Amino acid sequence: MPSISDTQVKRLISPGPRLPWLSTWLLNEVWTYERYTSLGPVQYLERGEREISGVEEVLAGAAQRTYDELLADPPPSRDIRTFLDEKRPCAAVVFDGLSLREVQAIRALAERSHFAIREVDLSLAAAPSDTVNFLDQRLRIGKIAPSQLPGRRDLREKGIAAYYYSHATQRHRLDEGAPSLLLWSSFPDQTYGDSGARFAQHFEQIHTLLESAWMNTVQQIPKGRTVLVTSDHGYVYFGAGLSFARSNPEIRPLSAWLGGERFRALGPGEDLPPAHPDLAIIPHRNVAMIRGRVQTHPRGPAANKLYKHGGLSLMEMLVPWIVLEPKP
Repeated sequence: MPSISDTQVKRLISPGPRLPWLSTWLLNEVWTYERYTSLGPVQYLERGEREISGVEEVLAGAAQRTYDELLADPPPSRDIRTFLDEKRPCAAVVFDGLSLREVQAIRALAERSHFAIREVDLSLAAAPSDTVNFLDQRLRIGKIAPSQLPGRRDLREKGIAAYYYSHATQRHRLDEGAPSLLLWSSFPDQTYGDSGARFAQHFEQIHTLLESAWMNTVQQIPKGRTVLVTSDHGYVYFGAGLSFARSNPEIRPLSAWLGGERFRALGPGEDLPPAHPDLAIIPHRNVAMIRGRVQTHPRGPAANKLYKHGGLSLMEMLVPWIVLEPKP
């Protein structure tokens, strides 16, 4: 049994929805301002991940229905397309791959930038937890690459001016007359392909670059707009001892069928994969996803990367939802 409190075990195995409690726990007890300011980045990362790994091991063993809650559509109050359509004049900034770990960094940047923080909460990634499916399911514009957003006529016709940022230092002139602005930054997701993603210190480097990405996106938004800062998916961190304990025979079928990824789309007419306790099959999405903190063993450069996404775990599926307004 992982090292978690009796109170946590009771909450996790009790009847009824568990996601509300888990969300509160993650924001108010794990990824907190006190820890963020008192611990170094690597210690902050690893301490939080150890706690989450223990809780999620109980979920996987005794409360798997919690993963069904992660597959629900977000309520309208946490839906990015609803925000862009109804909160005008507004702007939504999507930092690709931003996770709950970075919530306190965003709060600190917002305060230094003279924003009033109106709301700090969570929303849900798409299933699977990757960018293309988020654009399809949450923005409802089909399975496209985010670099195609600026050219989308269907967004312009709905009063949404879209911008794509290929790196943290890129800047655009924004349309002050557009009712809604959608700013999509490829940061920090683009950094997870770097060789540095093999080490915990990559987390510290993300925080260093986040300020540049913030200055070139959020701080360029015309005054007077409500601003949403959110993400399309989080990521799971696989430091030493932070994945579920699985033997090679248990992992081998997953690694082979998924090709080392954390999800696989099911092709038309394709047979369902063999039943596996760590694999969730989502028929209405035609996809299968790894459930929880199971680490497969891909070949090649991806084998040593500690930061992964695409699966069905708390840190991949729960994303920041931070609403800001300029101070008077």
